[in-house]
Amino acid sequence: MIRSLIAILICVCSLSGHAQQDEPAAYAVNEEFNLWNKNKGDMAYVFADVAYIRDNPGLYGKVIDSLQVGAPVIIRSEGYNTMMIKDFYAPWHKIEYLVGSSKKEGFIWLGLLAFNINKDNEGNIWLYGFNKYMNRSNDESTVNLCEVKLLDKNTNLIAKTSYLVTMGGQTYTDAKVFGNMGLEGIRAIHRVGFHGEACGISTEYYYIGWTGSDFVRLPGKSSVSDAGVFYYNEKLLFPSEHNLDPTLIIKDIEEGEVIDIDAEELEYKIKKKRTKYLWNGQVASEIIEMK
Repeated sequence: MIRSLIAILICVCSLSGHAQQDEPAAYAVNEEFNLWNKNKGDMAYVFADVAYIRDNPGLYGKVIDSLQVGAPVIIRSEGYNTMMIKDFYAPWHKIEYLVGSSKKEGFIWLGLLAFNINKDNEGNIWLYGFNKYMNRSNDESTVNLCEVKLLDKNTNLIAKTSYLVTMGGQTYTDAKVFGNMGLEGIRAIHRVGFHGEACGISTEYYYIGWTGSDFVRLPGKSSVSDAGVFYYNEKLLFPSEHNLDPTLIIKDIEEGEVIDIDAEELEYKIKKKRTKYLWNGQVASEIIEMK
C-alpha cells in the first residue's frame, strides 16, 4: 500500500513539473529590437479588429477585457515574453486604457497594436500593421503582410487593404498621409516606409491611394547604399511635384559605383534612368518606351 502511494506521488510530481515547464516565465524581459519601438509612457492604438487584454503577458493569461480597432492605450511596461502569434514575433506589454472614465490595466501582445497613426485632411484615421500571411511559401521567409485600415473620426472602419512587404534588416517604420498630389480621382495618398540604417539594408516605400470608395496601388520607391562604394536611389514625382502632364507619375533612378576605391577623392560612375507611369484615374501603368 505504501509503495503504491509513493508511486502515485512520484507520478503527480512528474506531471506537475512538466506542466510548469510548459508555462513560460511570467515576466521574461524582452531586450530585442522590434519595429513598433514602443517605450513606457508612449501612446499606441489597437490595430486588430478585436484585441484581447490578459492578466499575464502570454496566451496562458486569462482574458479580462477586449478593445476595438482604433482604441488608444498607454504603454506601461517594457516588453515581455516575445512570441510568434500571427506569423511574426512581438513581445507583450502592460497597458493602461480607459473604459468610460475608469482607468484599467492589462497585458496585450504588441502585434495587435498599430505601428503608427496618421490623419488625413478630412479627419479620417489611417492605421497600419502586420497581419498573418496565410499563403506563405518556403522561399518567402522575409515577406510580411502589411495591412492598412482607414477609420472615420469615430473610429468606425471605412475600408482596409493589404500588400506584401519584403523585410531584410529594416530597423524602423513610419508613415505619412498626403493629399492627391495632383492625381485626378484621388482624395488621399498613404505612404509607408520601412527604413534600413545599416550598409546594404534598403529603405522601401509603399504608396496607396484612396478614391473615397476604393484603394489603389501606386508605384513605390527604394534606396540603398553600401559602405560608400555603391548607392541606388529612386525618386518619385507626382504631378503636383513635376508640373508636367497631370496623368504622369515619374520615377527617377540614379545608381552610382566607385571607380577607384583607393583614390583620395572618390569618384562615381553614375547611371540615370527615368521610368514613367500613366495614371488614367483608376490605375497607374508603366509606360514602355520603344528604343
